[in-house]
Amino acid sequence: MLLERFKAGDHDVFEHYDPEIVWDATRGGEFVTDLASVYHGHEGVRAYWSSWLSAWRPIEVFDYELRDSGDNVVALINGQRNRGRSSGVEVEVAPYALVFTLRDRKVIRWAFFADQAEGLEAAEGP
Repeated sequence: MLLERFKAGDHDVFEHYDPEIVWDATRGGEFVTDLASVYHGHEGVRAYWSSWLSAWRPIEVFDYELRDSGDNVVALINGQRNRGRSSGVEVEVAPYALVFTLRDRKVIRWAFFADQAEGLEAAEGP
């Protein structure tokens, strides 16, 4: 599963992503301010992770819940630690949500929500 591989520090999971994936980090709040953009395709995802991993060591996700919402899967991240790549400073990350939109067993859209309720609402759609 995708999050299990992230937990193991493996971000090279492109077999799970559609080649035209839309990676939306615009609602990630203050934690991803420098990366708040929409990235497109595998190259866009690589650019996102390259920037992220230049500042942080691989993330440690230790508490999450998955919710099925039709074509969307919501990951409610309740426990995550990051450690600064250069400083070594450990940071506890506030709870947030990731919404994965799937088609043909591939992620076609990934969206980061600093507010879990907003992520759940977005996943349910209009």
